[in-house]
Amino acid sequence: MVSFIIGWTGVLCMKKVGRRAFWTTCSLVGRGKSSTIRRYQRGSVLIELSLVASFFFLLFFTIVDLSVYNHVKLTMQNAVREGARYAVTGRADLDPEGNGNREAAVTTMISNASNGYLGKVMNEHEGIRVEDIDGNPLSGFGASGEIIAIHLDCEWASFSPLVYPFVDGGKYSFTVSTAMKNESF
Repeated sequence: MVSFIIGWTGVLCMKKVGRRAFWTTCSLVGRGKSSTIRRYQRGSVLIELSLVASFFFLLFFTIVDLSVYNHVKLTMQNAVREGARYAVTGRADLDPEGNGNREAAVTTMISNASNGYLGKVMNEHEGIRVEDIDGNPLSGFGASGEIIAIHLDCEWASFSPLVYPFVDGGKYSFTVSTAMKNESF
């Protein structure tokens, strides 16, 4: 006894040998149905592949997009932490102009620690906020013994269409912060 199943994967036959039955691929050549089946299946593999591949690549690039976003966010968090560690010492030796400007020196430290992402996620001199323990804005990076909090408001563009409905204007908006107490200087 032979049964046939015609489906998405082709033609399967159930062959019964004694008490055992098993499914195997079979050909309908010589049975009159071969040309009809092959006509309906022509191109179906290509269509199936295109549907599955497009879904796979969409999912894959969404995962890559979220991974890159997390990498950028963690890198910027580390940059703010390194900038705050430098700021609490009261040093200003990293000032690019050599004038002893502490704000420029801390911004340079943050830029160096960000692996080049600072210029991509924000304008280097906008978005850096320094506050005291009560949330009041500070000029500079605070006085000796004062607790400061440094915040960076950042944006990173998404390239995955699955993420667009969840982010504003196709960009991830995030803030990275750290708080430390200034040393005596």
